[in-house]
Amino acid sequence: MLRAFRFALLTIVVLVVVWYVATLPGEVQIVIGETEIKATTPVAVFCLVALDIFLLVIIGVIRFFWQTPGRVAARRAARRRDAGVHAAVRALAALAAGDLKSASEHARIAQRHTPDEPLSLYVAGEAARQAGDHRAADSHFSTLATHKEVGFLGWHGLLSHHANDALDGSSAVTAADLRAAVSSYPTSAWLRNQRMRIAASQGDYAQAARLADNRAERAALAIMASRDAQRANLAVDWARHAVRANPESAVTWLQLALAHQRAQWPQAWHRHRARIALRNGWKLAPHPDIASAFLKDIDAPLDRARAAQSLAALNPNSPESAKLLAETAHAAQLEGESRRHAAAAQAAGTEWICSSCEAEVRDWRYDCPRCGAIGALVWSRTEDINATETAAAAHVHSQQTPKILAPP
Repeated sequence: MLRAFRFALLTIVVLVVVWYVATLPGEVQIVIGETEIKATTPVAVFCLVALDIFLLVIIGVIRFFWQTPGRVAARRAARRRDAGVHAAVRALAALAAGDLKSASEHARIAQRHTPDEPLSLYVAGEAARQAGDHRAADSHFSTLATHKEVGFLGWHGLLSHHANDALDGSSAVTAADLRAAVSSYPTSAWLRNQRMRIAASQGDYAQAARLADNRAERAALAIMASRDAQRANLAVDWARHAVRANPESAVTWLQLALAHQRAQWPQAWHRHRARIALRNGWKLAPHPDIASAFLKDIDAPLDRARAAQSLAALNPNSPESAKLLAETAHAAQLEGESRRHAAAAQAAGTEWICSSCEAEVRDWRYDCPRCGAIGALVWSRTEDINATETAAAAHVHSQQTPKILAPP
C-alpha cells in the first residue's frame, strides 16, 4: 500500500513538472554561423533533457566496455579463490584423516589457485612437514608467519616442524624466532609449553622451570636446574623450589639433601638440613635412594640396621620401609628380623614408570625416553592384592612383636 502511494505521488510530481514546462512562454533561438534554430521553450527544455539522457547512455556504454576486463578478471579471481579455498579445506580434512597423499594433492591445487592465502599456506606447509619436505615446509610456514592477523599459525607450524631438531640441540629455532612467536600471540599456552620444551632440550633447565605450569613438570625441571647450578646456594634454592612444587616426589627431597651436602659453609648446618630433608622425604615419598643417602656414612651392618629402623619409623606402613628393614637386617645377619619384613617388602617399588605411556625406566630422569613427557615418571608399586594383604598382615605382626633393635 505504501509503495503504491509513493508511485502515485511520484507520478503526480512528474505530471506537474511536465505541465509546468509545457506552459512556459517564449522561444529559444540558437545561431551557429548562418544556421539558425528556433524552438519554443517547452520543446527546447525537452530536447535538452533528451540530450542529457543520450549523453548518459553513451557514457554508460563506454564505462561498461571500459570496466568489462576488470570485471572479468575479478570474477576469474573470485572463482580461483573459491577453488583454492575449497581445495585447502579438502586438504585440511585429508590431513585430519591421515591421508597424506590426498592432502598433498589438494594442497598443491590450493597453492596454484591462491598461493598467498593463509589457509593455503598452512595446509601446504603441514602437508610438506608430514611428507618430510623440510625446505617447502619452512618456506610455507615462514611466509605465513609474516601475515599480520594469522601469523601465529606460521610460527606454530615452524615450531612444530623443528621440535625434533630442537630436541637434538639444533639451532633451527632461534631466540629471535621465539620472541617473534610470543609477540604474535602472547597468551598462547601451547607456545609457552613449546618454549619450555625447547629450553629443556637445550639444557636451560632454569628457564624451562620458570615456564612450566604443571607442578610435576616444574619440579622435574627444577631438579635438573639444581643439578646444573654453578653455585651451591643456587642449587639449594632450586631444590627447595622443586620440593615446594612436588613434595610427594622422592627425587625432590633427595636433590635437596644432595644440594645441602654440596654446600660447604656452614658445613654442620647444611649436613643437618640434608638429614632433615632425607627424613622428610622418607616420610612423604619413601624410596631406596633416600635410604642409601641416609645410610651412606654408616659402615657397620648392625649400626645400619638400627639407623634403618629410625628412618622406617617415620613411615612404618610403607612397603619401602619393610624392604629397607629386611635388607639391613639380612646384612646384619638378623635373619628372624629379615624374614619378618620380607612379606611386606614384596609390595615395594621396583622401577620408574611413566604415567603417560607406562614406559619402564630403571633410573629417574626428568623426561620419559619413550613419549617425552616431563615429570611423568613415578615410582612403581606392585598391584597384586595378595601381596598387599600379606604386607598388611606382616605389618600387624611386626607391631605385636618386640623390636630386636633399639633405634640409636
